[in-house]
Amino acid sequence: MRTTLLLVLALLLNACASVPEHFPQESSQAWPEPENTQLGAFFSDYVPAEGPQSGVRLIADPRDAFKARYAFAALADRTLDLQYYLWKGDLTGRLLLWRALNAADRGVKVRILMDDIYHKGRDQIYAAIDSHPNVQLRVFNPLGNRGPGRNPNFLLHKKKLNHRMHNKIFLADNAVAVMGGRNIGDDYFGIDPELNFHDLDVLAVGDAARQAGKAFDMYWNSTSAVPIGVLYDKPIGSADLDLVRTDLEMNLDEALQEVPYKVPHQLDAVREHLETLAGELTWAEAEVIVDPLDRFDGDTESAFVRLGRALNDEAESEVTMQTAYLIPNGGGLSNIEHLVDKGVRVRIMTNSALSNNHLSVHAHYMKYRKPLVESGVELYELRADAELLNHYREVDSRIADSHAGLHTKAFVVDGDISVIGSYNMDPRSRIWNSEIALLVRSEEFGSIVMAEMEEEFAPGNAYRVDMDEHGKLFWTIDTDAGEELWTHDPGTTAWRRMITRMIGWIPVENEL
Repeated sequence: MRTTLLLVLALLLNACASVPEHFPQESSQAWPEPENTQLGAFFSDYVPAEGPQSGVRLIADPRDAFKARYAFAALADRTLDLQYYLWKGDLTGRLLLWRALNAADRGVKVRILMDDIYHKGRDQIYAAIDSHPNVQLRVFNPLGNRGPGRNPNFLLHKKKLNHRMHNKIFLADNAVAVMGGRNIGDDYFGIDPELNFHDLDVLAVGDAARQAGKAFDMYWNSTSAVPIGVLYDKPIGSADLDLVRTDLEMNLDEALQEVPYKVPHQLDAVREHLETLAGELTWAEAEVIVDPLDRFDGDTESAFVRLGRALNDEAESEVTMQTAYLIPNGGGLSNIEHLVDKGVRVRIMTNSALSNNHLSVHAHYMKYRKPLVESGVELYELRADAELLNHYREVDSRIADSHAGLHTKAFVVDGDISVIGSYNMDPRSRIWNSEIALLVRSEEFGSIVMAEMEEEFAPGNAYRVDMDEHGKLFWTIDTDAGEELWTHDPGTTAWRRMITRMIGWIPVENEL
């Protein structure tokens, strides 16, 4: 008993640990002359003589999303600025980390900003990477306890630590940025054996890329971005970096061959891939929307709540939304009802019971399905066996049995206003997280986004959720043999539905 009490006391004391309030932090900015880099000069050749100075290109294919990031890191001359909520240590995560370290070896200044919530136990690796003279790594809003007391530490400091950085930016030379919903990991790049997300990124060059650089700088230079050396104060030497480098480089060629699609590796192939992307740019008015830092003090509402109100007023004919997690509380449902009441067609797609990777989210989303359908919303849920994965299943036997998940956070207003980013229609995005997105005003680009969405709304990829005359929900898809209909969440057992309902009773909706 005495030993147990001592262990509990030690755990509680560790849980009280906090990050120092004052620590050395060098301020820095994105590269100020992107036009004087090979990426900047390359894309400048495509800028129209007159008109918008931002070029955008939708990246829907998960494998294109990986190849674009890999290519830009290979061609960076001056800087790589990488900001992510989640960076996994799997195959694609390791390859992109190697590419960033390889860029640093060439003299490129690399800044890596990670949110802390899902990166337990990586401090030593991060510190070793940070020891490279051309790499700086910072952890956003870190937990004070880095060991066994991590979870109790979170609970004791929940008001502060519940605010997470959900922003995603992959920026090379301040000349080209990839933004959107994807984190770094195999399930975001189409090669995970169990789950592969459908998601959307947007490639941005010109003015939009420089705006992404300003958004990165704002977070990088904030007091919440803590250098890894403050958190991991054990000695780190060149041998530690060599170990990480050796681990990443070991069997590099074999690792690239493990990726079941051709990744441009040699510079000539990389440049050829770049020319393809550049030729598919749409030049349009574009604006980076990013949450202000004082959101973490609870003093400012979400930039996306304000954006939603503005676009709701602007919408005239149709709003099409895709969101991985849909819990429209805090005025979200009334905003949607307002749109329908003024004659706007509203279509929303989210995850189904089997495609959702967070059962707790689905449990609380269920409460809003009937009010959404009653209001006149056309509601769709992604099928876990969605046809959109068929092509990848056919060319890669390892993912033949994987299921689909929706991770997209995007919407299109009246066909000519597109927003692609990290914001979900849920309380976590609305209250707790910082988020970022690119808003593009272009009918041409909007038609490209809508074409992608229309494919996902098709019966092979999604169920339509409707309600009968008795107020009961049902799910349908149209097939060559006729309509298929379900009176409960398709593919689920009675046991799973019961567990899901019970989870929905837990009062954690505003945490999700």
